[in-house]
Amino acid sequence: MKAWKTTLLPVLLAILVGALTPALVWAAGGSSLSAEKLSDLFWRAVNFLALVVILVKFGAKPIMNSLSGRQQQIREELDDLTSRRDEAEQAYKEFEAKLAGMEKEMELIVQRAIAQAQVEKERILADAERAAEEIKRQAEAAVQAELEDAKRQLREEIAEQAAAMAEELIVKNLTPADQVAITEQYLERVGAVQ
Repeated sequence: MKAWKTTLLPVLLAILVGALTPALVWAAGGSSLSAEKLSDLFWRAVNFLALVVILVKFGAKPIMNSLSGRQQQIREELDDLTSRRDEAEQAYKEFEAKLAGMEKEMELIVQRAIAQAQVEKERILADAERAAEEIKRQAEAAVQAELEDAKRQLREEIAEQAAAMAEELIVKNLTPADQVAITEQYLERVGAVQ
């Protein structure tokens, strides 16, 4: 309360001096001032001073309250804006940290994906090698089976041809006496076996 008096009182005196100075200069300028004009000037000054005192007495408190209320409101708004700015800066820093973390996380994910792709590539190549080896083994087995089958067929054909040639030779060269000797030898062998 004392602060406004020390601030407002000099301002009011300056206004009073400012208002009275032109009248005093005009009065001192050589024109004749009558007692009536001086009395009028005096009462005007008293009225002005009374008005200022009344305004100070009754208006200063509400004006100062509204000014201090407005000052308090501005201070609160400033504090609110400062806290909002601080919160926004904090959120910005957190967002930057998250963004940096996301960049690292994305890099880590890419590295994992590359590692998994490499493992998958190696697995696929190993599977392909095993499949190729299996196909090669099956082909070799099939070739071997075909070769064995061809050998068997060749033996059978050779045996058949040999039997046919032997039969032909026997038929050409066998005499009835040879037939009787062969039959007797066969019977002796069969009898010896029993």
